[in-house]
Amino acid sequence: MTRGPTSFSGMFVSCLMTVDEFIEWESEQPDRWEFIGGQPVPVAQSTHARSLLIADIVAILRPAVRGTVLRVLPNFRIRYANEIRYPAVMVDAGPYVPSATEPTQPFAIIDVDRDRDWSGLPGVRYLSLNTGDEPDRVLTLLPMRTN
Repeated sequence: MTRGPTSFSGMFVSCLMTVDEFIEWESEQPDRWEFIGGQPVPVAQSTHARSLLIADIVAILRPAVRGTVLRVLPNFRIRYANEIRYPAVMVDAGPYVPSATEPTQPFAIIDVDRDRDWSGLPGVRYLSLNTGDEPDRVLTLLPMRTN
C-alpha cells in the first residue's frame, strides 16, 4: 500500500516517499498536491485574480504558438529533479502524446504567485508573474511566433 500524509485533527503528519509512490498516492486524492523534499505538500486553492491571470496567459500564448510544434498546457504536472510541481502554465515542445500526464519536452514555464527556481531544467525558459502583472510579458518566452 502506498504511503501518504495522514490527517489528524486537521494537521498533516507526513512520511518520506519516492516520486513514483507519490504519483500513485496523488491519483487517489481529491485535491491537488505537489511533491517537495520527499513529502506531499498541498497546493493552495486559486483566487479569482490568479485564475484570471492564468486564463489571460493561455489566451495570449495559444494564438502565438498556433502552427508550431509548441502546446500550451495550464496546470500540468512536471517532474523537476526529485519533485513534482504544477506550474500555472507550461509550453511543451516535444511530441504530442494524448495520454501523457507530464510534458514530453518542456520549453517554457510560467508560475503565478509562486516565485520558484526552475533553472535546473536545462533549456527551459521560465517566468514568475504575480497577480496584477501584465500578462503580455509571457510573449518574451517565445522566440518564434506565428501572429
